[in-house]
Amino acid sequence: MSSDLCSGYVYILDAAALFASYQLMLPHTARAVTTLEVLEEVRDELSRVSVELSLSAGKLTVVEADSILIDEAVRIAGELGEVGRLSKADLSLVALMVKYSREGCEVIVVTDDYSLQNIAAYLNLYVVGVKRKAIERIVKYVMICEACGFKGSSGDLCPVCGGRMVRKPLRVRIADTTSS
Repeated sequence: MSSDLCSGYVYILDAAALFASYQLMLPHTARAVTTLEVLEEVRDELSRVSVELSLSAGKLTVVEADSILIDEAVRIAGELGEVGRLSKADLSLVALMVKYSREGCEVIVVTDDYSLQNIAAYLNLYVVGVKRKAIERIVKYVMICEACGFKGSSGDLCPVCGGRMVRKPLRVRIADTTSS
C-alpha cells in the first residue's frame, strides 16, 4: 500500500535541517517528515518558531516510527558498524528511511550527520547535506581491539583481552547519493 506522502518527494529531516528551516524551502509538491525524537533536539527559539509554522502550514509532518521499524533500523545500522554512533533520534530517522523506501517513495535524507548519510546511501536513498557536502562513499566499520586484533561490531572494551576497541573502516564503495 502506498502512502499519500509518496505523490512527490519525501524529505526526511534531522535536527540540522530543522535548524536551517530546510522544510520552508521545499517545493510545494514535496513533503518533509521528521520524528518527535528529532523535534525534542530543537530547543532554540527561532528554530522552534520555524518548526511550529511548518507544522501548522502542513510543510512538516511528525511521524512516529513503530518498534518493528526501530528494530530494523538497529539491524541495518549494525550491518555498517554504525549502531554505537546513533542516538535514539537518529535511529528514529533510519526507521523512517526504511518505512518510506519500502512504500516506494522517492526519499531524500537531509542531514549533516555522516553516520545517517552512510546508512541512507547504503539504502540507495538520496542524501542532501545542510552545511556539509554529502558523502561520496559508503563505509562499513568494524571494531578492532588495539591489543589483540579481535574484531567485533560494538563495545569499548575487548571481550577477549580487555583492550581498547577502536572503530576502523572495513569496506568502502562509491555512493550514488545525488538527486539530480
